Formats: sequence, structure tokens, C-alpha cells
Amino acid sequence: MMVNRLIAYKIWLNYLKEENFVNKTQDFESNYISVGNKQISRINIIANVVGKFQSEDGNYLAITIDDSSAQVRLKTWREDTKILNNINVGDIVLVIGKVRNYNDELYILPEIVKKVLINDELLRRLELIKEYGLPKESEIIEEPEPKIEYEEINFNSNNLKNQLLNLIEKNEEDLGINLEEIKIQLHSDLVSINKILEELLKEGQIYLINNKYRLLL
Repeated sequence: MMVNRLIAYKIWLNYLKEENFVNKTQDFESNYISVGNKQISRINIIANVVGKFQSEDGNYLAITIDDSSAQVRLKTWREDTKILNNINVGDIVLVIGKVRNYNDELYILPEIVKKVLINDELLRRLELIKEYGLPKESEIIEEPEPKIEYEEINFNSNNLKNQLLNLIEKNEEDLGINLEEIKIQLHSDLVSINKILEELLKEGQIYLINNKYRLLL
């Protein structure tokens, strides 16, 4: 009997929440994540690898991925660990896999994991923004304030926005700039900086990856 393969949906990782998970108890029915009117058992994700762990006996290998909305682990056991052997922290990966839940943790059981380019990640982000909007729970991370003295300068909103865009553009070769560096260089208050950064994110002029802000070209 031919079995139809379930669609691998493109979604933000932050939809993988305990309250969205439906555990089916009947045979031949797949567990799924409820997103709007979709029942999602398989997902198609592009994200950054931010962590990797392998057990001493080599029978368990997991990586943590981050798509700027949330972090989720991919878990493999025994012979399936080979799927993740060549994947390392810093890689951008395309992941197709099934959503699983164990010990109150939602994770992904990967079927396909392959490295992709940053352009693929940007295109996927634009796809998701078009379909779902920006991640509802994405937040600008407030990093610890540097212990330095500086004179605060008051910027008006438009001036600060231009300053931020110019500063982010100057740091494109360094793959972006983090919040701490922005505050040091602009000498503005954190509340104003966060407000403008949030506006730029919503407008789609910049994006956040690995806690660094970059221009969305």
C-alpha cells in the first residue's frame, strides 16, 4: 500500500510550543503542531547552528538551531547520527524532519539536513514574513551594558534611524553588529536604540542573526 508523504511546512521555530502540540493516541495518526488551520507533522526549516553535542559512546548526537525566532534541538540516535556528523556550529542548514515531544521538550527528528548559503536564509526569512509576519515573540536582546563612561547624546527619531542604518551598513563585512557595539558607538540611550531597531525590523530594513543586526538587502 502506498503511503502519502506528509507535507513539510515552512514555519518559524517559535511555533514549536507545548501548547500547540497535539499528541495523537490512535495508530496510524501522526502527532502535529497546530498553526492556524494547519496540522503540521513535518517541517522545513532554514536556520543557524548554534550548538552541538555528542555522547561519549557516539550513540547520541544533537544540534541546536536558531532562526531568530527561537532555538530548537535536532536529535539523532545510533546509525542516524551520521545525518549530523558533518554539521558544525556556525553552519546555515536546511532541515526537513518530524516534530516530536519528549519530557516536555519539543524537538525535531531530522530526515534531511544539508548546508545552505546565507542567500537561502534571507529568501526563506522573506517567505515567512510574507506568510506569517515577523515572529510574534521575537525580541531585541538587551545585552549587558559595557562598564564604560560616555556622554549621552539626544537624537531625534529620524536622525537616530539614519545613524543606525549607516552603522549597520559599515559593519556588513563583519557579518553585522551587536547591541553592545551599537550603544558604544552611538552614545545614545538603550531605550531609544531598541525602539528604532524594532521599527527597522518590522519595516524589513534589517534582520537579526546570531545576536547581530544586518541590512536586509
